[in-house]
Amino acid sequence: MDIQLLTDMIKDDRGNYYVAVYKNGKELTLVNAAVERAFYEVLEFNEDFKTKHAEYERQFIGKIAMDKLRHDVVYASREDGHGRMYDLDAVAGAYRVTFIDSIEFYRNPRAGRSSN
Repeated sequence: MDIQLLTDMIKDDRGNYYVAVYKNGKELTLVNAAVERAFYEVLEFNEDFKTKHAEYERQFIGKIAMDKLRHDVVYASREDGHGRMYDLDAVAGAYRVTFIDSIEFYRNPRAGRSSN
């Protein structure tokens, strides 16, 4: 089992999804995938945002992140998809797993550092 950072999905027995954001040998750090997707891009509420996300008008802002997560879960669940789906118990048997708490400040590793 070779977990790919920010690509493979890991599901627990309660239906929660996680992604690995750090790996060092047999150490793996996971974050809730919904949290990771919510911090994927900075949303600026301007005209560009309105154009880019017009289909989400009058909906909850969290729906954007959930739609991205749903897409990732579907593809990770397919044999020919992007990434793979793993069971958390199996992953915990192969790696020493730690979690980033959902209410901790989280900065997506894909995002660059702001100059502000």
